[in-house]
Amino acid sequence: MKIFFKSLAALLFLALAVWAIRSDSLPDRTGAGGAGAASLEGRMPPLGDPGWRTSPVWDDGRAEYCAYDVTWARYGHRFPGRALLVVVKEPWAPDLEVKADTPRADGFDVLKLNHIRDVPTGIYTYHQMASVFARRDTGALRKIAAASAEACGVSTAEMTGGRLETRSYFDGQGDRAMDYPPGTLPEDGLPLFLRGYVQGDVPATLSIFPSLLHGAFPKLAPAAYQVEKRSVPEGVEIRLTSGKSVLTYTFDPQPPHRLVRFEREDGTVYRMSKCERIPYWEMHNPGDEAWLPTAP
Repeated sequence: MKIFFKSLAALLFLALAVWAIRSDSLPDRTGAGGAGAASLEGRMPPLGDPGWRTSPVWDDGRAEYCAYDVTWARYGHRFPGRALLVVVKEPWAPDLEVKADTPRADGFDVLKLNHIRDVPTGIYTYHQMASVFARRDTGALRKIAAASAEACGVSTAEMTGGRLETRSYFDGQGDRAMDYPPGTLPEDGLPLFLRGYVQGDVPATLSIFPSLLHGAFPKLAPAAYQVEKRSVPEGVEIRLTSGKSVLTYTFDPQPPHRLVRFEREDGTVYRMSKCERIPYWEMHNPGDEAWLPTAP
């Protein structure tokens, strides 16, 4: 009997030790909506006209679903591909930093941008996605999640509560964590955030954090971009320049200012081919793919 109780005590001690180790190693989700998130919300750059965010168009139970023909610069070549930009209103669960199944008393609405890009390169295809979440009321950045997968490996990134963690298979990058710099707009969220500048003045400069969609994270630091705006035949063009980096976004002048075209200095180009408000989450049955435009 003594041996039995000693064995039981040893098992209980082992269980407590494992629990303590796991408690120290697992991320603390309870604090995700605390000081870090508040710091980001309190130190956003001026976001321009909020009318596109507060428009009742986002309350129709559908999503803005836009398809783009893509020319993607990679490996010294320019490959054809497809991108989808999806913007939709969702209720938010701030304690878990995820979409709430139903609106909660402690929650709020966010606008989510999903950017999906698929580009074949030789014998393998890049599958990439970034999700950016911003509060609908204030426009403040809330969360970023990104993943890139192809035949060479998988890279992921997530920013919640003001803390960015990246996982990369590239030498010299690996696993890293850092505070996300307040006052900075994510490059992956510019098709969302720049809409506030379509009407009215643009700031002279913006601090931009580099894209996490790309899958390689050689430099996790923001850069200052000069901002210019002009009218072009396709709409309103907002150009950001930092040294050799030039990002050019063209938006529909009519709210909610859908992205019509995107260009990068390396030859990457997005051209809108189709854009509608649809309940895309219901369009998952055989034959629903007929909505997608045919490749050029």
